[in-house]
Order: sequence, then C-alpha cells, then structure tokens
Amino acid sequence: MPNKICDNFHKLYEKKRIWENTTWLGIPMWKFPFDAFIIQELIFKIKPDNIIETGTNFGGSALFYASILELLGHGKVITVDIKSKFVLNSIVFNIFTKRIINIIGDSINQKIYNSIREITSGMNNLVILDSWHSKEHVLKELNLYSKLVPVGSYIIVEDTHVNGHPIEWEWGEGPYEAVQEFLKTHNNFAIDKECEKLLITFNPCGYLKKVLHDRNP
Repeated sequence: MPNKICDNFHKLYEKKRIWENTTWLGIPMWKFPFDAFIIQELIFKIKPDNIIETGTNFGGSALFYASILELLGHGKVITVDIKSKFVLNSIVFNIFTKRIINIIGDSINQKIYNSIREITSGMNNLVILDSWHSKEHVLKELNLYSKLVPVGSYIIVEDTHVNGHPIEWEWGEGPYEAVQEFLKTHNNFAIDKECEKLLITFNPCGYLKKVLHDRNP
C-alpha cells in the first residue's frame, strides 16, 4: 500500500508538472524537492571540489548547488548545456561569478568532456547528469563522466523515473535503462538505496556511489 500511495502522488505531481513552478533564488529549478534535499546531504558529506552538472537549463539547479558550496566555503559548479538560459539577478550574481563555470556545448562531445576533465582531473568530483534523457545519450555520459568520480563520491542520474518507473513517457528507454546497462560493465559503482529514504524520488536507482577504484585509471 505505501508504494501505491507514493506512486500515485508521484504521478499526480508529474501530471500537474509542479516541478516547472519550483525556483531557487528566483531562478527556475526543475527538480523534485526531496531529491534536492538528498543532494544537499551528499554535498555536505562529500564536500566536493567540483560538482559537474550536465543540463544547465535555466540555471536554478546550478545555483542551488553553488549556494551550498558557498555556505561550505569551498568548491565550484561546472555546468554544461547546448545553450544558456541563465538569467542573473542581483541576488545570485556574486554566487554565480564566484562558484559557477558555465560551459556551452554538448555534454558528450569529446572536446567538451576533455575541457572538463582538464579542470577536474584528480579532484574530488560529484557528477549530476540531467541533460537529454534518451538511453543512448545518458549511457554515453555515464561512460565518460564516471571516470571523473573518485571512490566514495557519486554520479547521480536524474529522471530515471520515466518509461514506467513509474512515470510514462513517449520516447522509449531512458535514464533508468542506461543505468542498468552501465552497471553490467561497471561493478565499481553501486546503487545507493539510502538516497531514496524519503520514499519518493525522480531518480530511482539513479544515485550511483563509486565503491571501487577503476581497473585502468
């Protein structure tokens, strides 16, 4: 019964597209609040040098991460998207200029990845994938950006709830299926179900903790 209640609420939340009316410091942040809170806990726990985000959109999520880093007094957000929709205001300008590196380009473009790798190589990185949600695209991102995650940190795959998990959509296999495919060949990552402790998440099975070192660093 609890799972059915959670799924029904989840579907209603998605049907009404409530996430489209969520902001951080006045900037649209298309994220489920429960997931934002979990990510906040991970940022505090990991205290990353860099948070690498694919899929900037309006920039609310990047600002949310940067705000927490500002409170911790350490770290930057590197956010990449094919175009920038950032709309700065006086409240967020200082955080943006101090904590955020905004890169325009395709997250799976090798040159874009190489530029991010040059900035973050050997550092304590947390990765959040939230760009195009096809299985093919997300799997390519996983294979690239997982290399930048150290043991003990995470790569978070957003919106694994689509394609019937439990949200229906019309574009076929998506992030959830990409995660399952990725884990078949990457036993150095494990799903951290503790990150789903708030019962409802847009990212079921999407919080991947690195538990072993890479075989070929």
